[in-house]
Amino acid sequence: MQNFNELNYFLTLAQAGSFVKAGQLLGISSSALSHSMKNLETRLNLRLFNRTTRNVSLTEAGQQLFEQLLPLYQAINYEVDALNDFLNTPSGLIRINAPAVAAEAVLYPKLKSILSQYPKIRLEIVVDNRWVDIVKEGFDMGVRLGNDVAKEMIAVPISVPLRMALVASPDYLATHGTPKTLDDLYQHSLIGVRISAGHGSEMQWEFKYKKELITFEPKSQLSINNHLRLQAVLDGLGIAWIAHMSVADTIQSGQLVELLPEYAMTYDPLYLYYPSRRGHSNVFKLIVDALKVKAA
Repeated sequence: MQNFNELNYFLTLAQAGSFVKAGQLLGISSSALSHSMKNLETRLNLRLFNRTTRNVSLTEAGQQLFEQLLPLYQAINYEVDALNDFLNTPSGLIRINAPAVAAEAVLYPKLKSILSQYPKIRLEIVVDNRWVDIVKEGFDMGVRLGNDVAKEMIAVPISVPLRMALVASPDYLATHGTPKTLDDLYQHSLIGVRISAGHGSEMQWEFKYKKELITFEPKSQLSINNHLRLQAVLDGLGIAWIAHMSVADTIQSGQLVELLPEYAMTYDPLYLYYPSRRGHSNVFKLIVDALKVKAA
């Protein structure tokens, strides 16, 4: 088994041409370097250097060894540098569990540029409107409304307070009329969402007038628990209760009309939550920093 330190010393000395200069590069004394080279020559039973009082030069054997070793050591250094690139370049998988509104209105808009910038990052967003145990189900992060999470979790706000909006298309309102009160909603086609698959209950709509909380139980003609609910409203199929951040652009463009805004309910912001503050990868930290609400 070769002494790789001695071989490295040999290459450095061959390039520097001086025990003093090579010793400075290696961080050892010139006498220690000279002793190491004598050990190498003794083991190989070959003289590798011609020595003078001021400098050294390679013998024929030394030149052959130098030409054979140099590309191999350069390749090793390249591979070690590649490992540094791996550490410095964000890469790896992050799994996030989030409700539809968070995935569509916050996670995707904020994270899409990261995927373009860092192609080695893999992101898996699982849309689920239920409350799940992210640790048990193998997620790195979760998103929920409000910061009421388990004590061992870290909670980070990722949105402004969540204001809700009743919306319909101009075409729908032209055909069916515009509701003037919440009770008028019972006379309209409603587009709702079920909390879970199968026989899960339909999500109640909540409104607030002055300080009074009003709960409305929709009898929806159509229930969809993903982004197609917004498409159904745009297609004129009925009225939906949707997070304002999801429909702000379509309201501004006139594609949708907000109804009864005086009853609009506002909830706490959406929060990203995850266990512990320790041992997170640079990818994890990059995702958290991209999602959190920046100070004004």
